[in-house]
Parts: sequence; structure tokens; C-alpha cells
Amino acid sequence: MVKGFISVLVIWIIIFSAAYLYFDTRLEPRVSAAREYLENGSVIIPRSWDGHYYVQGSVNGFPVKFMIDTGASVVSVGKQFARSANLPAGRPASFATAGGVVQGEMVFNQTIEAGGIVMSGLQVSVGLHGDVALLGQNFLRNIDVIQSNDTMILKFRTR
Repeated sequence: MVKGFISVLVIWIIIFSAAYLYFDTRLEPRVSAAREYLENGSVIIPRSWDGHYYVQGSVNGFPVKFMIDTGASVVSVGKQFARSANLPAGRPASFATAGGVVQGEMVFNQTIEAGGIVMSGLQVSVGLHGDVALLGQNFLRNIDVIQSNDTMILKFRTR
């Protein structure tokens, strides 16, 4: 009887592990890659399953996954990312977020790339975020942002 119970237990563990691995990979947000950068200076980003838009990018050449956040004032990264990317120490700052006021730093004169669009001289806030950085208005206000039918287009403005 014990052998039968252990066999059933092992089978259920295998089934649940396979289901977990399947859903874990399927539920990962879709991230637009630089290959979707078009010749006219546009990046096409599909909406992810969680309703947000994600794009591959970098801060000073260090790769990062950005979530496009039209409500964020500035590009924002987590403390762990800032250490990994060797960002310089910044000026202490307080940030008003949806979860309340967060203490962090403001780092100046950084180069941000998102989906092939590059801008230099931008501020980056360093706060408590996890592995996803926020692409905020100090980047977005310099480009056209078009959202339609579960697709977002970032288009570089030529002046």
C-alpha cells in the first residue's frame, strides 16, 4: 500500500511540475526586440498578456527589459540593476509612486536605448524596482507613442 501511495505521489509531483514549467514560460511577458525596429525609426511592440508593453533596451549599454510607463516622470531602475550596470552614485531623492513615497537617487546624464531608439543626457531614478525598469516620460516625450489594437508604436521624431 505504501509503494502504491508513493507511486501516485511521484506521478502527481511530475504532473504539477510539468504544468508549473509550462505556465511559467507561457506567462512571461512578451518583450519586443530590436529586430522590430523599422527603417522609418519606429518600434512595434505587442501588448503582453498582462496588459503592459515591454521593450528590450539598455542603460549606458547595460541590457535591461523596460516596461513602458506613461505615468512615470523619468526612466527608473532598481538598486540591484544600478549596481550591476555600474551607474554612478546619484543625488538623494524622494519619488511619489502608486505604492507611496520611495527614497532613492537621481542619476544624471545617462544614455537610454529602447528598441533601437537612443537618447543621451537623461535622468534615471534609482529606486526599489525589481528586474523590470520603467521607461518614463523623460524618454517618451521625445518620441511619438501610438497605441492601437493591442499594439504600441514608438516612433522617433525627426525635427
